[in-house]
Amino acid sequence: MIQKITIVDGNPKYGENPLNQFISEFNKELTENGFETKVFFLQEKHIKQCVGCFDCWWKTPGLCRFNDDAPEILKTIINSDFVIYTSPMIMGMYSALLKKFHDRTIPLLHPYIKLVEGECHHGKRYEKYPKMGVIIDPGDSMPDELETMEKIFKRICLNFHSELKFFETTEKTQPKKLSNEISCF
Repeated sequence: MIQKITIVDGNPKYGENPLNQFISEFNKELTENGFETKVFFLQEKHIKQCVGCFDCWWKTPGLCRFNDDAPEILKTIINSDFVIYTSPMIMGMYSALLKKFHDRTIPLLHPYIKLVEGECHHGKRYEKYPKMGVIIDPGDSMPDELETMEKIFKRICLNFHSELKFFETTEKTQPKKLSNEISCF
């Protein structure tokens, strides 16, 4: 049963906007449904760009060389039952802010490769990984861009030993409805 939910918001925009309003209402609904939630607004965090040194795999297994806010978020994610990524669509893709953070999630995996469904994927570092969901503010994006985005997140889940439970847009779902659906997972 899902108890702990982590929301990682990749919205680079501060202030009143549709995605920030959705997240606020959604978090309120989750709390009212009895979930323990933690929201990380990446625009408020100091996250350095991954440099591909692989220290987090070989030199200091599970720990990045950078002393920034990423380890706190990663610890919360791996100890959650569910992680929800949020972002506006920007030029047909999720935000660079969220992409930069995703690059920093590699310490949660082993460097060792396993064959999964005929493909090479990293092994688990931890016994349990959270289920995932995605909320996108589509803006003026095209349907095929959203379809591509959903495929990307399904691939992220495959490598992260997880399952994409939903891919929703702020235009097609309501915070209360989505919160109630999560209660059933």
